[in-house]
Amino acid sequence: MAVHTVLPPEAFARVAEAYGLGAVREVTPIPQGSINTNHRMETEGGRYFMRHTTVRSPEDLRFEAALLAHLAAYHFPGPVLLPTRDGAPYLELEGGRVSVFRWLPGEELRHPRLTADHLEALGTELGKMHRDTQSFSGSRANPYGPDTVRGWIVGLSRHEDAELARVAGELERYLEKAEAVRQGLEPLGVIHADLFMDNVKWLGDRVGAFFDFEMACREAYGLDVAITLNAWCFEGGEYLPELCRAFVRGYQDVRPLSPVERANLFGHALYGAVRFTASRIRDYHLSPLPADKLVKKDYRTYLGRARRLSAMGPEGLASLLGL
Repeated sequence: MAVHTVLPPEAFARVAEAYGLGAVREVTPIPQGSINTNHRMETEGGRYFMRHTTVRSPEDLRFEAALLAHLAAYHFPGPVLLPTRDGAPYLELEGGRVSVFRWLPGEELRHPRLTADHLEALGTELGKMHRDTQSFSGSRANPYGPDTVRGWIVGLSRHEDAELARVAGELERYLEKAEAVRQGLEPLGVIHADLFMDNVKWLGDRVGAFFDFEMACREAYGLDVAITLNAWCFEGGEYLPELCRAFVRGYQDVRPLSPVERANLFGHALYGAVRFTASRIRDYHLSPLPADKLVKKDYRTYLGRARRLSAMGPEGLASLLGL
């Protein structure tokens, strides 16, 4: 959601015309995220979220559109993707593809405002999403699986910055450990894969919407649980037991974890911590974009998660989660 592509004013007018939004009144860049260029658009028709991507394929965007339509049919709280006047899910524009969404009401919550009740509600909604998409027939492979992450780490190990090369070596050890402890077949389905605090809107104490489904794919449900746990239940260098257990409790109220899923949570959590450490180094730490174009995220926060998980081991995580 960073400003990677500077769009001329006429581009926004073209989008408004293609989607039937009315005359453009105001456009505000949103300098967050890592790979897309996003704006808030105010038009005669209302407020909209406009995403411009140069990296996502037509197949990726059609998968996302079909998934959001499926979730809407189940009344799951998600974003509303608008079609063009011609009924297309995206618009080719300025060397990329534009998607337009209705602006979501609500606020984002962060520590220290987050409570166990919030995390239980979050877990419940994630469980509902996993349940509701079991009948979804669309498929997309995980674009950020272990082989991709390992390739990132190999690249970082050759970096001229000695500190980054050292971190890469550490990440490689954690990745090997994560892969070694995962065992057996576990249920697969559509997962969000990026349910961070800035991808959830809250209406009071209620989840207003999950959004930003661009990383959604067909993967192990447990990976989604672990990624979300890492994102929401870690603060000040430690996992927060009350929040961890509330989140898992809420999830299992809707979709109980099978024994193999419980056994694999540690591997998923450690892998997730490695994956987001590496991507934050690539997308933020090494990004040439200035602060007004990209809100930086410190990779060390996820390196801290990986270190903490490695120290506690599978039994320690199971105890932390009350499983």
